[in-house]
Amino acid sequence: MSTVDKMLIKGIRSFDPENKNTIIECLKLSCTGELPPNARSGHSFVHDPKVAGETETKGQIKLRFKTAAGKDVVCIRSFQLTQKASKMEYKAIESVLQTINPHTGEKVCLSYRCADMDREIPALMGVSKAILENVIFVHQDEANWPLQDPSTLKKKFDDIFSATRYTKALEVIKKLHKEQAQEIKTYKLKLENLQTLKDAAYKLREGISQDQEKTEVLQGQLQDLERNIQTMDAKIQHNEATLKDLRKLEKQKMSKTDVRSTLYKVKEEQHANLAEENEDTDEELKEWKTKFDERIAMLESKSSKLEREKDDLAARSSLLNIAIKESIKEISKLQTEAEAHVSLKNERDSLIQKLFARHNLGSLPSTPFSNEVAMNFSNRIKSRFMDLEKDLEEKKKSNELKLKVAWDRFMNANDRWKDTEAQKQAKVEIKVCN
Repeated sequence: MSTVDKMLIKGIRSFDPENKNTIIECLKLSCTGELPPNARSGHSFVHDPKVAGETETKGQIKLRFKTAAGKDVVCIRSFQLTQKASKMEYKAIESVLQTINPHTGEKVCLSYRCADMDREIPALMGVSKAILENVIFVHQDEANWPLQDPSTLKKKFDDIFSATRYTKALEVIKKLHKEQAQEIKTYKLKLENLQTLKDAAYKLREGISQDQEKTEVLQGQLQDLERNIQTMDAKIQHNEATLKDLRKLEKQKMSKTDVRSTLYKVKEEQHANLAEENEDTDEELKEWKTKFDERIAMLESKSSKLEREKDDLAARSSLLNIAIKESIKEISKLQTEAEAHVSLKNERDSLIQKLFARHNLGSLPSTPFSNEVAMNFSNRIKSRFMDLEKDLEEKKKSNELKLKVAWDRFMNANDRWKDTEAQKQAKVEIKVCN
């Protein structure tokens, strides 16, 4: 509870210990800064320079009181009234608050403007300016203010019971609630956008993983096919060499057959032209014929063997041609899949560039990106999304806390207003009973 200890009055209009009005006026002026009624803007409150025979007079009011916390404070207000050529000029020249430093025990003086002093003193006393002015330090000329017109009376009651502050608090709470609702809508839109980007990043990452797996499988298949092609090429070269040898042998066979036919014809001709029979014995001729037949049989056997080898090589060549065609088809299929993979990689690189440009995630190297670089960028995008989600969650918590604090203030103000209304109603009922 705040209490008034002492007051010093200098240069203020005539007073004595019995003149309570001047004391009340000085208390009211010290605490609220409001001049008493009929003071003519301060001209009749400070000593008149004409009466004092000077060009200016000064007045001062010192008030020592204890704050609601029990701290001693001295309020000093000084005034000056100057006689000009055609009029008098009143002004407040100094407003000072003196306190005692609890650590050093020294006096501390703080100079204030009048408006600041008018706000500071009621705050230190723990009482509003309206209560000091209209309830505690009421001038006798203003003691009948409860009988004034309804509009003035309502304004004074609103000031006393801080109804205006309650209305302003409601307006501030409504404005804050509207701003918070707008911010929540904005954050929801941002959250939806971030969720979309997050889903796109997850899909991109899954696509990259699938593309990497497909690439590894295709690379393995391509390596197997390359090895098969190399094996087939070696077999084809071997078969071509064998075919070349077979054709050479066939030509030799045909040449030998022609030679044989020629020799046989020559033999027949020579045999027909023989003047005498061959004198060789039958045994010699049979032996020669047997050797010749053996030679013919050996040549025919060799020719049959070569024919079989030729057929085998032709069959193997046909199988190899079929395998080559299938390998060519598989290579075409793999090339198509490789082109599709390259197209997917280009789409992936384009999407990464768009995401980095849209969200200012930094610079990018030239395309195309390697799988390791693309995975690194995907991780950066995911990290950025996680940071944005975390920041959004923190802002939501902060906004909810602010809204809760504002709501608590609103409820406290509402409770005070209800208490005030109850007190007013009780006072009105008491007056009606009296």
